[in-house]
Amino acid sequence: MGWLFGRKQDAEDANEVLRRYNEAEAARLTAMTSGLPSPPTVDDGTRPAASGALSVHSSGAEFQVEDVFTITGRGRVATGTMRSGVLRVDDDIQVLREGVVQAQTRITGIEMFRKHVKEATVGEPVGLLLREKIAVARGDVIRPAPSA
Repeated sequence: MGWLFGRKQDAEDANEVLRRYNEAEAARLTAMTSGLPSPPTVDDGTRPAASGALSVHSSGAEFQVEDVFTITGRGRVATGTMRSGVLRVDDDIQVLREGVVQAQTRITGIEMFRKHVKEATVGEPVGLLLREKIAVARGDVIRPAPSA
């Protein structure tokens, strides 16, 4: 406890401090990617392991919906920005709201700056033409559907 003659008494092993930090960070990231709230911090600064299963698709593609509209004769269009990964025409997708799957459909077209493209990559503002007229709203997240 404290310092004595320029040396710290009860020096905690640096490896132990790093191990606890890494466990806490891993639990925080797991909770964040699964859509669960972060686990509470206990008094020693570490976090308990997250109990939820990791629900991130292997491709890691994620599209943030900013606006939704309908084109007569074509279907529902979700516009927004790709946050990670790649989405392609004919991909089966899931629409998530607050981490819960709301609907599942297929991408029938992707448009970027009034041009049809085959895929959308990270950082690109695009419009996704969806097969069915499903309930999609601003703030929803679109991810690839897990394959059977």
